[in-house]
Amino acid sequence: MSDLDWNIAVEKIKKENFKLYAWIEHSKAVYVPESNTLNIEVPEYFQKETLLNKYKNDLENTLKETYGPTVKFNITVNSEMHGKKKSEKKEDKITVKSEINLFSPEARRPEPPKLNDRLVFDNFLVGNGNKFAHAASKAVADAPGQSQAYNPLFIYGGVGLGKTHLLHAIGNAVYAKNPDAKIIITTAEKFLDEFVRKLREGKVDDFKEKYRNTDILLIDDIQFLERGVSAREEFFHTFNELSSLNKQIVTTSDSRPQQLILEERLQSRLSAGLVVDIQPPDFELRVAIAKSFAKEIAVRVPENVIAEIANKIENNVRDLQGILKTIKIMAEQNKTEVTMEIALEAIKTKLPEIAEAKKITVDAIQRVVAEYYNLKVQDLSSKKRPENIATARQIAMYICRNLTDYSLVQIGQYFGGKDHTTVMHALDKIENLVKENEKFKATVDELVKRISK
Repeated sequence: MSDLDWNIAVEKIKKENFKLYAWIEHSKAVYVPESNTLNIEVPEYFQKETLLNKYKNDLENTLKETYGPTVKFNITVNSEMHGKKKSEKKEDKITVKSEINLFSPEARRPEPPKLNDRLVFDNFLVGNGNKFAHAASKAVADAPGQSQAYNPLFIYGGVGLGKTHLLHAIGNAVYAKNPDAKIIITTAEKFLDEFVRKLREGKVDDFKEKYRNTDILLIDDIQFLERGVSAREEFFHTFNELSSLNKQIVTTSDSRPQQLILEERLQSRLSAGLVVDIQPPDFELRVAIAKSFAKEIAVRVPENVIAEIANKIENNVRDLQGILKTIKIMAEQNKTEVTMEIALEAIKTKLPEIAEAKKITVDAIQRVVAEYYNLKVQDLSSKKRPENIATARQIAMYICRNLTDYSLVQIGQYFGGKDHTTVMHALDKIENLVKENEKFKATVDELVKRISK
């Protein structure tokens, strides 16, 4: 076997799996017969991670067909490969234009892009649902237009999950390093409206000059292009022009390219680079976002209130932030500290459809247990350790685990940000006491009965 076998494998992937091909197109490989191993080199770390995390099985199946069923492979990063791949093709077509291309210090400094300077990578909180989109966006910001693997970059996901934040973060990062960069950030709806206006004014050439003479094009909510045939046609040609000049294109949408009501050729262009999704944040990330935003708007929110907000609002970060703003206003109007009652009232007022999503809440459990043991609700989420408080706290945790679908992490957050191992210890202790002590079991049963009413 030889390097020719690798070329055969790559050609096979190109024909059968173009998405995988985008990640291995500029790789190199050396076959080691002694160990029956193929050593594959890629220019960037994120390519290695994507190949291993998303395309490992596809790559493995193709290699087995080419090299045999027992072949093994390794993927390593060779940073010296980075940046060399562009010069081999289209050189004749872009040589002249590239002289006035990216960030030329001799060129006239363009008008500053219309970026939101608050939306940067430093305040974008990363979790399992958005880490790939974040990493891809960072890679684009570090080297815009220099990798076919990331150009175009297409980010999709539901409302309020951070797509727009990443779009502005890319623009802000590039502009901070290269103030001469020509950056356009807009929405597809504004793109469409601007095109129609220029069409009526007979100034389409001005429109073309603006959008085709940019280094980075960032377009939010690309699905709105579904509304305008002529605007879609212009975007298609703009896309092709920028792509031929190795200019960076980043778009966002609520759906993947194939689900958009666009011509197949445009769907193909949008998905030719990297397509990444953003999933709703998990509970831990929602807590982190809530704490970060509360600090940003200067409002002190107790841990159990943070937990309740993070529990109620699962799919939209903007709603979560909106609730915190409402809580702050209500607390200021009442001239009081933020309480669970204020938080629940804010949720009921702003998002009534989710206010009663969970019939039995941790807050209700805490109130019943605290009343039974003649304690303050705050005692259960405090760091106080007297035996009566510790026992009541552990019973409340035990009941939470049995009457709700909250995880150990979620329960711990309600009780003053306790670690999940603390919750596990409480559950084990109460479980044993319930089994061994009839009187104690009767107490827990009575509490459960009161809470269930």
